[in-house]
Amino acid sequence: MTTHHYNVGLLFSEVASSFADQVALRYAGRDFSFSEVSGLVERLAGLLLAMGLSRGDVIAIGHEKRVLSYALMLAALRLGIPYANIDVASPLTRSARILDVSSPSVLFFDDPAYAVAMTELASTQGCRLAFLDEQQLPVVDAADLVVQMDLARKVDGSCIAYIMYTSGSTGVPKGVAVTHQNVLHFIAWGQSRFGITARDNFANLSPMYFDNSVFDFYVGLFCGAALTPISRELLSDPYALTAYVGRLKCTIWFSVPSLLIYLMTMKALTSESLLDLRTIVFGGEGYPKVELQKLYRLFSGQAELVNVYGPTECTCICSAYTLTDRDFEDLHGLPTLGMLNPNFDYRLLDRDGRDAVTGELFLIGPNVAAGYFNDSERTSAVFSTLSEPARFGKRMYRTGDLVHEEAGQLYFMGRKDNQIKHMGYRIELEEIEHALMKVPLVDQAAVVYQRVSSAYGKLVAFVASHEVLDESTVLGNVGDLLPAYMIPNKLFVMRNLPKNPNGKVDRLHLLGLLDD
Repeated sequence: MTTHHYNVGLLFSEVASSFADQVALRYAGRDFSFSEVSGLVERLAGLLLAMGLSRGDVIAIGHEKRVLSYALMLAALRLGIPYANIDVASPLTRSARILDVSSPSVLFFDDPAYAVAMTELASTQGCRLAFLDEQQLPVVDAADLVVQMDLARKVDGSCIAYIMYTSGSTGVPKGVAVTHQNVLHFIAWGQSRFGITARDNFANLSPMYFDNSVFDFYVGLFCGAALTPISRELLSDPYALTAYVGRLKCTIWFSVPSLLIYLMTMKALTSESLLDLRTIVFGGEGYPKVELQKLYRLFSGQAELVNVYGPTECTCICSAYTLTDRDFEDLHGLPTLGMLNPNFDYRLLDRDGRDAVTGELFLIGPNVAAGYFNDSERTSAVFSTLSEPARFGKRMYRTGDLVHEEAGQLYFMGRKDNQIKHMGYRIELEEIEHALMKVPLVDQAAVVYQRVSSAYGKLVAFVASHEVLDESTVLGNVGDLLPAYMIPNKLFVMRNLPKNPNGKVDRLHLLGLLDD
């Protein structure tokens, strides 16, 4: 692959030409080659131009992983039109707040089952609505392609490629604006780090409106590998899911730890059913080592297990650490994040803004996004351009993540916004969760802080288990690991912890249960 590309559209044109006959998108009943996808990209770019869209306009895509939605993303990239994927099943009020941020010119969708919802959403936003139907796409000729490629060459690296909304947002969501340059750096790193070739097949498990999907789409397709879309229906059936991934011979798996823990608990994840997997990547939340060891024992002889870290604001992944036997000599806490990827710089700052071995992580470099789309106030709060001589002009993002550095390795300690003050003590809720995960038969744990009054609150724990657990026994075990002031005031045992659409534990939902 050459390295002279300055935008993602030009890169895909070369990839599609180089791997024309290779499979780009793999479905149970049909494969689409790169040549076929490229043909759809040309026609969809023609549609965007026929609708009067041009560089800088924004489109929204109600993306249910149909082939035309993937091709539409690529067509938008070619023309310098930022896209924003949205959840078609999300409540109307939340989707409306999302579209308020990006003000799309057109809302596209690919599944007729959601026509009513998409019609209502487009109406509330005053934007055009378009159902993706191959029969309605224009035919493009050689002259049309000349126009398209001329427009493609005018898209520079600082143009916005996509807008990704931060998961778990409350109030007005934040739309992270990621540039073509950001993505090009990310693709180059991903191909090198994971040795991606045309023989690979990515299990596209994450919804396309979720940050983790960036890895599948860009590192997969743009390196000549295949992408196997996983539907929301499959994600709700653990046994059908793993059977499908195995049957379609996926080699790369990337998901949140919650999904892997759930599949392990249900005994749906076996090395025998996933014989082609060579790499299992997980990230987006912490994976307690007591649980991770189970996955490692199952797959370490077959597949590489990689813990990745990175905020949406820094193009999906900033570090990738491969697990080894040594990581399980001590089962306390979470695995290390390892070292940051090449082409990243960082600082760890304490509360007074001084460099420290433990502090808030500030990420620096060309993978830092442009900011929050149409939101200069919140952009200026966490993004900055440095003026110090050693880093003059570099872009920096403050993550809100508390990190410890030891022997060159970074360790995630918790979130600043998950740090609470209880009984006069500053407490990281993740530390309590890690302790709960060490209790026998606890599959997963989450801790929330229930504010009773301005001066008093309660620590409330929720644990998932498929066995009968006694609250006092669990809390007694935790008492052997934590000081008294960190012992939860109340504990609830559930079969499964509720998840948000991105697959992470839904802490807002847990808090809501306390109000019922």
